[in-house]
Amino acid sequence: MTMADLESTVEAGEPEDRFRTWVAIAIAVVSILGAVVAFSATLTEQDARRLDQQGIQDASRQQQIITDLQATVDEDLRYLAPYQEHIKAAQTLDAQATALQSSDPASAALLHAQAESERVLARSWQGFFQAALPSATDATAPLKYDAKAALQTLENNNSDLQQLRPDAIRDQADTKHTESVNLVGLVTLFVAALLFLTLAQFTRPTIRRMFAGAGAVAAVSGVALWLVVLKLGA
Repeated sequence: MTMADLESTVEAGEPEDRFRTWVAIAIAVVSILGAVVAFSATLTEQDARRLDQQGIQDASRQQQIITDLQATVDEDLRYLAPYQEHIKAAQTLDAQATALQSSDPASAALLHAQAESERVLARSWQGFFQAALPSATDATAPLKYDAKAALQTLENNNSDLQQLRPDAIRDQADTKHTESVNLVGLVTLFVAALLFLTLAQFTRPTIRRMFAGAGAVAAVSGVALWLVVLKLGA
């Protein structure tokens, strides 16, 4: 072999060495990126599971508070009958006293006193109502208690209940689960890029650049999609 042939062989080998060096660097970079994305997927899935648990706890706490508030309304409904009896008794005694006022003032005064006693008893029962007070359209109409409105008022005034948002928490958890699945898909893309780059290291010169190009496309696509996933999840 002449000196010219030797120099030609060396010059032909140098580009191949540089090519393999760049491919090796690309493999290292893609490996790091794939590991980072895989770690991000793990963290995201952990966040999703934490949100799942929080959503379950908030929903349970929400239902417990509503059950307690409903029990308060039910207790009010049990007080309605005796409260109404005293109110009606006072109205009846007042009506009788009015009828006897001209003919028997003494009896009328006694009836008025009894009516006042009934009203005192009614006010004592009134103190037991916690959610809402009964109402009537006029003095002769039966008392009404709007249980639905009373419960709504209790719910609106309960600060602990207003702070609970289990539906919103579950929506956040679903978003995190989707983000985690997308990140796992990107890991697969980086694995494919590593496969192509590895083949570029050991295949024939005629096709190794094709594998290197495929690996580069897969890696760049993975990075681009990763940024999209991060932006959507932010």
